[in-house]
Formats: sequence, C-alpha cells, structure tokens
Amino acid sequence: MKKILFIFIALIAFSATSCIENEDIVFKGELVELDAATWNANTAGKDYPALTRVPGENRVIVTSTDPLISRTSGKIKLRVNLVGAQVDTDQEIRYEIVPNETWVSGTNNAQPAIEGTHFKTGRTMVIPANSSFGYIEVEILNPGTALDTQKLILIELQGNDRIKPSKNEKRVGLVIAKS
Repeated sequence: MKKILFIFIALIAFSATSCIENEDIVFKGELVELDAATWNANTAGKDYPALTRVPGENRVIVTSTDPLISRTSGKIKLRVNLVGAQVDTDQEIRYEIVPNETWVSGTNNAQPAIEGTHFKTGRTMVIPANSSFGYIEVEILNPGTALDTQKLILIELQGNDRIKPSKNEKRVGLVIAKS
C-alpha cells in the first residue's frame, strides 16, 4: 500500500510541474568600454581603476612584474571594446581627458598631468569596420628630469552619435611615477 501511495504522489508531483521556457537574455545595444576598466579593480573612493604599471601587450590585467608608468614609458595603448554586434563601418569614438583629477592611495598621491608637458594624445580613436575593438594611444613625455609628484591622466570615453560609453567602464587613470 505504501508503494502505491508513493507512486501516486510521485505521479501527481511530476504531472503538476512543467518546464518553464526561459527567454534568452541577449544584449541588443551597442556600447564601448575601456578594457582595463573591466579587468582591474577601481581605486578606493573612485569610479575607475588607476593604473600605475604599463598594461602588457594582449593582456589587460596589470601585474607587479609590469614596469611602472614613468616619464620614459613612451606610448601606452589602452584597448577599447565594442560591446554588441560588430558594425560594418569604421566607428570614430571620442574620448576626453578629465581635468583637475587627483589621486590618493596611502602615502602616494598624484596631481593632474598636464597635456603637452607630461603626455600627449588625440581625442578620438577608431574601431575598424567589422571589429570588436580599437586602441587609445597615450604618449608619456619625458621632460628630462624627475617629476615633483606623481601625475594622473584620467581618460573618459564619450562615444559617438551611434555608440554610447558604458556607464561603469568608461574611465581609467594612468599614474606617472615621479622617477
């Protein structure tokens, strides 16, 4: 009798449930994001990571073995990702240097870097047609002598008329060491 009752309850349980069809969640928009902002933790009290070391080629996570960003670093490349479907035309993406941004971490602090003195960069980059990424290039300039304080370059993606920047991964800082 117990077996029959168990089988009866099991049949009711299986027949009373059904499969629920889940809708696939597919992102249908287009955004751009700074790759380094997605892989590196935000700096305390800021909404962006502040990189003190040169990101390795084809590797976005900065490690303690990477060289410090310094006045002799030369060109630094930051990858910009297109999130969403690839586009069949080149996409010129605007970015800005945020003025007057400072950075403090423990006993370290950085004052704003001055364009033309500490670095130079454009204000646009291109994601080629049928591609998912492009690069921002920032050239660190060497004034010939050590800096008085660390300097911060804060880059913020602006996007274009079609592609907007990601809300959370649109900013990254580069901290130039004093030496």
